Amino acid sequence: MKDEKTIMKERCDFCGSGFAVMFWVTAAFWLLLLISGIWLAFQPASDFSAVLTDTPAGMQGMIYFSGLKEGFMAELLSEMQFEPGILNEAAGQMPKYVYLAQQFSNTAACIGIVLFLWYLKEVFRNIRKSDTPFIKENTRAIFRMGIAVMIFLAARENLFPLLTFIKGIGTQGFDVLNISWFIPGSVFFCLSAVFEYGRVLQQESDETL
Repeated sequence: MKDEKTIMKERCDFCGSGFAVMFWVTAAFWLLLLISGIWLAFQPASDFSAVLTDTPAGMQGMIYFSGLKEGFMAELLSEMQFEPGILNEAAGQMPKYVYLAQQFSNTAACIGIVLFLWYLKEVFRNIRKSDTPFIKENTRAIFRMGIAVMIFLAARENLFPLLTFIKGIGTQGFDVLNISWFIPGSVFFCLSAVFEYGRVLQQESDETL
């Protein structure tokens, strides 16, 4: 009959392995985004085209890339759709910039997810090594998970509008700071403080024993 500590350790091992797989898959996808973005930057502007449609909600855009004719990458990179009200008419004159701006924004946002999963798997790895969650490495990892969440939210919501604003081809504004980025991150900051307090209590208990 397994005791509760052994059962919990096995569960942590299982979760840690699962998050490690998720991390490597996400890291591979991020690397694919990065490499494809760099490659796209060197493609001629004539391979990019835009189709803009005026709708009651604003200009709806489709950006097409014709540099690849067939294959998996052709399916992945052939087109990019933008919801109404994001772009203006001037975007039709620079389809390559619009495409690369969205590609760069997606790549930057994915960094936040990769970092989050890295620190999450590290938390479970540390538990497996130390037989306790209340260690300094975990308090730091959880704090950094909060920063990773903020990076993801800021890049996803703000980077593309900022890049289109710079070129005058976007209709959406951007925020220098937004409270909605900090609220999810603050949850992890608080959790980090709780783990730090637990670490101090555990250290005092070990010293007493």
